Amino acid sequence: MSGTAQGTSGFQAFGRHYSTEREAIVGLIDLLRAEEGAAGEAIAGWVKVCKDPSLRGGLSMIAERESFHGRIFGQRMLDMGETWRATIAEERGAEYQSCLADPNVPDTVKLARLVGTIGDTEVIIAPVVDFAERITEDLQTREALRLYCEDEISSGRWLCEACDRMGVAHAPELIAAHAA
Repeated sequence: MSGTAQGTSGFQAFGRHYSTEREAIVGLIDLLRAEEGAAGEAIAGWVKVCKDPSLRGGLSMIAERESFHGRIFGQRMLDMGETWRATIAEERGAEYQSCLADPNVPDTVKLARLVGTIGDTEVIIAPVVDFAERITEDLQTREALRLYCEDEISSGRWLCEACDRMGVAHAPELIAAHAA
């Protein structure tokens, strides 16, 4: 499956038209660099004050994954000679990071907030999976994106399981999507 529509030039992704596959890749991995790095920091802050040992163990892994993703995509941008431009979304900004690092906010509240900002991981990540499958020129980024997607799905499943274990309500569609 090609990244271009028949009879047009460029690359379609995420509801946008890009002049080239590279332009689309740079836009995505720059955003992932910013968001994943920030998520890694925010979750690492929570790990330091997390009171539940099993939650802390899983969150430690997720924080490392998120930070790793940010570093990998940041380095890929540099390798491609591109400048970092993307910034994190407001809902993941300073207030969010402060909430996760606050020892006085219960772990269950933080878990509900984290899962609530993510949504159904498999649905959210599906366009990135599709995007990666359509990359034909930059095979290095394609494979990094494929593994990134697997990590995100694994983390999302674990977070939903943690919600279930701790009695934290999350949307029914998330439970159904992660029950398999």
